[in-house]
Amino acid sequence: MIDQQELEKLINERLEAGDVELPVFDDIALRIHREVRENKLDADLICQILEEDLALVAELLRMANSSFFAGMSPVGSLKEAAVRLGVRQIASIVFSVSQKRLYSASSGLFKSRLTQLWKHTSAVSLGSRWLAANAGYRGLADEAFVSGLLHDIGKLSLLCILEDLIEKEGLEISDEVVDATLLSMYCEHGEQLLESWNLPEEYKTIVRDQNAEELDASNTVLAIIRLVDKACIVEGIADMEYEEDFDIPSMQEVQVLSLNEEDLSELSLILQEAKGGESRKAA
Repeated sequence: MIDQQELEKLINERLEAGDVELPVFDDIALRIHREVRENKLDADLICQILEEDLALVAELLRMANSSFFAGMSPVGSLKEAAVRLGVRQIASIVFSVSQKRLYSASSGLFKSRLTQLWKHTSAVSLGSRWLAANAGYRGLADEAFVSGLLHDIGKLSLLCILEDLIEKEGLEISDEVVDATLLSMYCEHGEQLLESWNLPEEYKTIVRDQNAEELDASNTVLAIIRLVDKACIVEGIADMEYEEDFDIPSMQEVQVLSLNEEDLSELSLILQEAKGGESRKAA
C-alpha cells in the first residue's frame, strides 16, 4: 500500500515528464467566455459559434423553455433562445455544461468520487453567484459563478491521474491517502492547469489561494468562494470527509463581505435547494 509521500512523488514525476493526460478545456466554452468578457458577442454571433455543438444547442433550448420562463411562448430556435436567455446567461450555461462533461468523463475507479465532486462544484458555483447577486456584489456574479466551477479543477485532474496510475501501475491506495494527496496538491495543480488553458489571472488566484491561511480581504470573489465552499461542506454537499467543523458565522469572510445572519440563512436555503435538486435528478 503506497503512502502519501510516495504517491505525491510519483504524481510529480509524471507531471514533470509530461506523461499524463490532462483535462482539455472545451474550445467553444473558452471562446464564448473570452468574447463575452470583452463584450464582443451578440445573439447572432453566439448562435453561429454554438451551432458547432448540438448538445449545447439542445441544453440552451431546454433552459429557454424551462419552468423559470413559465407563461412565455415556447422557443424552437437557437436565436430565440439566445434572445430570451441573454448572452451572459448563455455563457454561464455553456461553461457549466463544458465543466460537467469533464466530471462525467470517468467510468473507472473514481466515478463516484467525481460525481460527488461535481455536485459540490456545481453547488459552490450556484451559491457563489447567488451570494454575489444578493449581497451587494451583483457586478461580480458571473465571475463568482465561473470561479465556483473552477475552484476544484485540480482535484478533478488529480483523480484522473490517480485512476491512470492505478490501472497502469497496479498501485494500491487507501481512501485516506487519496484524500490527503488531493488536499495537499489540488490548489497548486489547479493553478497550473488554468495556466495551460490560458484562463484569466483572477481565476488562477482564486484556485491558488482558496485555502490560504491569510485571506486577501481586497479580493471579494475569493472571499465568496472560500465562504460558499465551506458552507457547502456544512450543508452536506462535500466531495470527501472533512475532520474540521466549520463555524460559518465566525469566518473572516463573513465580515469582509459585510454579511448578516439573514444573508447566511438565505444562503443555507439556496444550498439546501441545490442539494435537493441533485437528489431529485438522481431519483
